[in-house]
Amino acid sequence: MSVTARARVVELRHGRVGTLHHAGTLEPSAIGKARAIGPVHLGSLGFDGDAVGDTVHHGGPDKAACVYAEARYGAWRSRYGADLPRPAFGENLLLAGTDEERTCVGDVYALGAATVQVSQPRVPCYKPAAFTGERRLTVDLRTTGWTGWYLRVIEPGVVAEGDAARLLERSDGAVSVARLNALRYGDEIDVDGLLTAAAAPGLMPAWRDALTRRATGRGTSDDD
Repeated sequence: MSVTARARVVELRHGRVGTLHHAGTLEPSAIGKARAIGPVHLGSLGFDGDAVGDTVHHGGPDKAACVYAEARYGAWRSRYGADLPRPAFGENLLLAGTDEERTCVGDVYALGAATVQVSQPRVPCYKPAAFTGERRLTVDLRTTGWTGWYLRVIEPGVVAEGDAARLLERSDGAVSVARLNALRYGDEIDVDGLLTAAAAPGLMPAWRDALTRRATGRGTSDDD
């Protein structure tokens, strides 16, 4: 993807913490976000009006916004024979014109009036499966690599549905979200690929550790 490539915001969502049914219990979660009415300010910790239920694994400056590719919903429909309810992955932004294969960690985008950077893939957890009722989803997120990704905010600004997400910068040696997912969750262990990806610019320390651990036979963690 060249530095002139563009994607587009199809949906923008934010919301407060609610409850999620999981394993016979109710857990705090903000996965069920509502469509925004009009533009929303995106700051260093996320969109105004957005909350995080699990602050250990979600939220913070390096996970200020969660992004999902619009085309993947059609792929899930083909896989399962039915639509997944949105936002199945707790995404703040649904983007047309890009996906995990065309997005690299470290990419810098002009997003509406904000400037953002891709920080890491979204690590699959049980919550999308619990939210949608599709039990296969957690495992299938790993096998497909259709996880979505997180953004950190370089310059705050207002974002609205219909805004362009224009790629400004990509570092030499950048690794795609799809490639990182394949290396971390794939059946085959590609030692050289894992170690090369672990040294990619802009990759979060937790991901560097997970890839290095897998390359050296020490297993990996599901924490992101």
